[in-house]
Amino acid sequence: MKKTLFVLLMAATLVLGVGIAGVVLAEDHGQQDPLIDRLIRKGILTEQEGVEIQKEEAKDKGLVLPKGLRGIKVGMLAYIDYSNGVTPESHDSESSYNHFRLTRGYLTVKKELLPWMHTRITIDTHQDDTGDYKERIKYLYAELRPPDLGPFTDMKSEIGIGHIPWLDFEEHINLYRCQGTMAVERAGTFNSADAGVSLRGYLGGKLEDAEENTGSHYYDGRHGSWHLGVYNGAGYHAKEVNNNKVVEGRLTWRVLPDLVPGLQLSYFGKYGEGNSKDKGDEEEYPDYPDYMVNLGMLSYEHPWVVLTGQYFQTEGNAKGKWVDTLGKALATEGYSCYANVKLPVLDRKLSVIARYDYFDQDSDDKLADASDYEMYIGGLAWNVYKGNMLLVMYEQTDYGKNAGKKGKLPEIDNRLGDDHKVQVVWQIKF
Repeated sequence: MKKTLFVLLMAATLVLGVGIAGVVLAEDHGQQDPLIDRLIRKGILTEQEGVEIQKEEAKDKGLVLPKGLRGIKVGMLAYIDYSNGVTPESHDSESSYNHFRLTRGYLTVKKELLPWMHTRITIDTHQDDTGDYKERIKYLYAELRPPDLGPFTDMKSEIGIGHIPWLDFEEHINLYRCQGTMAVERAGTFNSADAGVSLRGYLGGKLEDAEENTGSHYYDGRHGSWHLGVYNGAGYHAKEVNNNKVVEGRLTWRVLPDLVPGLQLSYFGKYGEGNSKDKGDEEEYPDYPDYMVNLGMLSYEHPWVVLTGQYFQTEGNAKGKWVDTLGKALATEGYSCYANVKLPVLDRKLSVIARYDYFDQDSDDKLADASDYEMYIGGLAWNVYKGNMLLVMYEQTDYGKNAGKKGKLPEIDNRLGDDHKVQVVWQIKF
C-alpha cells in the first residue's frame, strides 16, 4: 500500500512539473507582468484587477492547472552519505566500514484546502537492517489555523501524525540533521514525529526583519514561540502498545527582541509512560515504566554565527526499554554544545561546524557506573543553493568502560572499542 502511495505521489510530482509555469502565472501574485504592475502602481488598475487579467491570459495560453491540483506544493529532502570509519564492539574490539548510503529520502506534498485548513503528507524512504529501502509515513496530518487570541498569534493545530514540540524546533537552529540526529534523539530517548494532536504558535506576533537580524525566518515569534501536544508516545514508526498518552510541551522566550533578537531561552518537557513492559515483577511493578524528559536550551542566532547549549534529564524512553533489571525506568542526563560560524568567503556560504555531546546512560548507577560517552563532531559545510549543501565531517565517540552503544543500555565491563568516522554528505532539497 505504501509503495502504491509513493508511486502516485511521484506521478503527481511529474504533473506539477509540467504545470509549473501555470502555477507561477496564475497563482503567484508577487510576480506580476511589469506593465500590469506599473498600471497598478499608477492607480489605473487595482491589484485584484491585475490578478484577474493575468489569470485570463494564463487560461488563453492553456497554462492553468486543473482545480484539484491548485494550491499543491511538492518538496523533497534527501541525504546521500559516504562514510568511512570504525564501529565499536565489546572488549576493546572494533569493525570497519566503507560505504555509500541514502540515509533518508523525504517526499512531501502539501495542499491548502481553505485559508484556515491545510494538509500534509511526507513519505520517508529509509534502509532497513537487510539493506532494502522501504517507505513509511513520516507525517500525515490536517493543519487547522485558528484566529489570533490576544498575545497568542500565528497558531496552527496538527491532527494526525505530526511534529512533536522539540526536534523540529532544534533542527531549524542546527541545520545539519543530514550529518546525524540531535543529542537527545541520538541518545535513544525519542524521535521527531508521533500520532496525536497539537497546537503551536507565536508570542506577540512576528519579529520584524527576522531573517536579516537572526539569519532565519523559522519560529520567528517576536517574544518567542510555544507548542503543546498529546501523543501516543511510541513515535511514528512504532506500534502503540499501552493505553497511556504522553503530554509534551515547549516554551521559547525571545529574551531581548529589540536589542539581541537572536537570543532565545527554551524549555521542553514530556511526561508519560514507556511503550513496553517486558521486565520486572508484575505484582511489584504492574505499571509501564516512567517516561519523562526535562530539557533546557539557550540559543543565539545571527546571520554570521549560531550557538547553542542545552542540558537534559530523562527517565526511561519512548520504547519503554530504558529500564533496570526490575523494569523501573533508568535516569539519565546529558548536555550538548553546538556552533556554526560562517566564513567571509563564497558569499558566506561556507561554514565551520563544531559540536560536543555528553550523555550518561545511568546517572543513578543502578546498572553500572562509568556508563557515559563523549561525542565530538567537526567539519565544513558549503550551502551551494537554498539548502542544497555539501558537508565534510569528522565524528568520534569516547565511551566509559560500562557504557553501551548509543541507544543501548549500559553493560558491566563492556569496554567498547574505537568509534570514529570521516563523513561526506550531499543534501538535496527543493
